[in-house]
Amino acid sequence: MQIYLPEDSINMTSKHKIKIEPEETLGAPGTPAQEERDKEIAQTGTVPDEVLTESPDEADIVAESGAEEILPEDVKDLLERCRAAEKKAEEEHDSFIRTFADFNNYRRRTREEMEGMRKFAIEDFALKLLPVMDNFERAIKSAEESKDFDALHSGVLLIMRQLKEALEKEGVKEIEAEGAQFDPTKHEAVMRYETEECPENIVVEEMLKGYMLDKKVIRPSMVKVSCKP
Repeated sequence: MQIYLPEDSINMTSKHKIKIEPEETLGAPGTPAQEERDKEIAQTGTVPDEVLTESPDEADIVAESGAEEILPEDVKDLLERCRAAEKKAEEEHDSFIRTFADFNNYRRRTREEMEGMRKFAIEDFALKLLPVMDNFERAIKSAEESKDFDALHSGVLLIMRQLKEALEKEGVKEIEAEGAQFDPTKHEAVMRYETEECPENIVVEEMLKGYMLDKKVIRPSMVKVSCKP
């Protein structure tokens, strides 16, 4: 068996398949060697060992270099940048998670503080109204015992004045309406009154008082407005 390998055909860092031709001594059908072997088999009744051994059609010759494969510099640089980008992404993700958790905690604390302030404001205002409620109870009890209408009337006026003072301390004031020029931002016209005694668009009657909290209208005045006949 003969193997022919050109000198430049083998690269020790790659794999090559090399075809191995069967030995001619085994003979091919129709050749003198094969006829002689067939005759020998017929005479002796045995098959030679070399005939029983099949010659391979192909053989793989693998040669690998033990040297470590070296990557190009640009590939190394790309790998380093990828690792740096992954590390930075992980750091940014952790930072985002911490910031999000801090924001949720801040929002929860703010909501709790606002709720506490609202409850405190209601409590403070309720304490200022309790004396008014006490005076109402005293006035009703006194009117039931004495049956004195004048005393009840004066007591109610006193309570009303006390209630106004409590509201004014909180910034709640009445809106001036009757006799004033109609102002759609403060007044709500529910009726028109034809008259020649006063100019047009003058509030001639206040049907329901309006109130402001500082500079904000919390309830407009329900008024009757003059107009030409």
